[in-house]
Amino acid sequence: MDVAYIQVTSPAGQKRVTLDGGPLTIGRNFTNLVVVDEVRASRFHCVIEESKEGYRVRDLESRNGTLLNGQLVRESVMQDGDAITIGETELRLFVPNKAKKSAAPEMEELNDLASIFDEEEPHRIEAAAAAPRAKPRPKNEPEWERTLRDRAEALSDRNFDEEAIDLYNARGKVAHSGEKTKDTPEILTLMRLIILICIRSRATDIHIEPKNDDMQVRLRVDGSLVDIVHLTKETGIKLLSMVKVLSDIDIAQRNNVQEGHFSSRVPPPPAANEASQNLTVGEHRIDYRVSFAPSMHGQKLVIRILDAANAPMHVNDLQMPTKARQVVRRIAEQDAGMILVCGPTGSGKTTTLYSVLRDIDSTQRNVVTIEDPVEIQLEGVTQIPVNEAQGNTFSVLLRSLLRQDPDVILVGEIRDAETSRVAVQAAMTGHLVFSTVHSRDAVSGMFRLLDLGCEPYLVASGVQLVIAQRLIRQLCPHCKVGRVPTAEQNRRMTEAGFPGVKKIYDAKGCRKCFNTGYFGRRGIYEMLVATPALREVLLRGPSQEQCIAALTPNSYLTLAESGYRLLAEGVVSMDEMERTVS
Repeated sequence: MDVAYIQVTSPAGQKRVTLDGGPLTIGRNFTNLVVVDEVRASRFHCVIEESKEGYRVRDLESRNGTLLNGQLVRESVMQDGDAITIGETELRLFVPNKAKKSAAPEMEELNDLASIFDEEEPHRIEAAAAAPRAKPRPKNEPEWERTLRDRAEALSDRNFDEEAIDLYNARGKVAHSGEKTKDTPEILTLMRLIILICIRSRATDIHIEPKNDDMQVRLRVDGSLVDIVHLTKETGIKLLSMVKVLSDIDIAQRNNVQEGHFSSRVPPPPAANEASQNLTVGEHRIDYRVSFAPSMHGQKLVIRILDAANAPMHVNDLQMPTKARQVVRRIAEQDAGMILVCGPTGSGKTTTLYSVLRDIDSTQRNVVTIEDPVEIQLEGVTQIPVNEAQGNTFSVLLRSLLRQDPDVILVGEIRDAETSRVAVQAAMTGHLVFSTVHSRDAVSGMFRLLDLGCEPYLVASGVQLVIAQRLIRQLCPHCKVGRVPTAEQNRRMTEAGFPGVKKIYDAKGCRKCFNTGYFGRRGIYEMLVATPALREVLLRGPSQEQCIAALTPNSYLTLAESGYRLLAEGVVSMDEMERTVS
């Protein structure tokens, strides 16, 4: 189907960008849909958007202005053949002739729907038909609002808008609710738009960072920070003050470390899991942990987003290989033993253990956790927070807990010798124990217990299963690009047990993934099952190489195997797999 497009001509070559119904942002920043690598280009230079008259170009307060057919314009309607020039880059509009729309409303609706897709994405028509249409945009909206709405509308998950977001303060009382009115403060709209983009993009953190001239807002999406908007200092300070009020933090203090929390409630996603439902039926609660820290240009704010709807709920949701999933289920049904999960900070260790705990029948078994802090509440589980200021450390709480007849114990992290010894002894004396340590791989996880002072016979007897894991970014299904692997890549895949792969995929970037080329993350796993041969080696004070030599393919699954399997399936890229597994 013929659609309007922009022909981009630059010293690097030519490319065609389809105008698919949404705003086409242009500028030097990599988050723009058209990135212009020119010294005369501003970070966010201009935008081309559809209007009643056709297409119009609007300058985004660029440093050197926007030139349309050689004339500086603030906002102007574009005709077929008109060109925008930025340095040596030309962006020319082409509008193919189209049959006029039928007067029938049904045909007008179909034409409107078809115009927002190009030939490369016919499979997205059904999803777009179900999504709500964007509301009319007021001409006097602030620049930050235009930018944030453009980014929100580019994301596919649109089952509600910012007006459906209710904000609750630290005491759980409604602070802001209801639809937007003419009296709604602009700063409240700003806060809700940022939260809306976070929900649609599955962001885990919000960074609001003061700079010399402005305030930068970035989101951590799939493990990487993405720049979404720049605010004036005045607007940024108002936003920080609003977060402080929501979190019951003293707004007069600006040179101290400050912490707090607040929450929001939104309509549940169409396929909501049980963790996304909280106090009120039909609502989805999201918690936010707030941290202010002083910096050279003012306070920096980081908001941690705790959204249970984005986390896997059960072992089946972890997307483990079939053999690994069966092993985890089998050991989790035992009455005694230890399951140890290893990996760096932010690799999903606690999420994995929560998924295993939810599959345990807490009505017949006493399940207790010791955590620092308790971030997600589990139904039917007794959760105890660590409080070192009151002397309630992991080791003290664990010793006390053993006198309360537990069947299953989760120790959030093993950090010292006493906690390691008590946890492993509990696993040997009739308790099923879950815990985590920071280590590179599964074998290193067992040696970490030895380094902490746990006796070899305790590790050999108590530990049943060690899992090492990482989170790897999945390729965006809308823009990934396939290619034939090189000879060297074929050799490495063959050595990993995946010969004959004809096609692998690379990241490209589009508006649906913030131009990163990736959409979502999943776990890859290394798994070590303690066998009699491995226990015998551990009792002799071995090296890591001796432990690996004692393992068999049936008792050891490596991270590389998990990564190459996803590469062969077209889920991840070679670059991302090697970065994560290495």
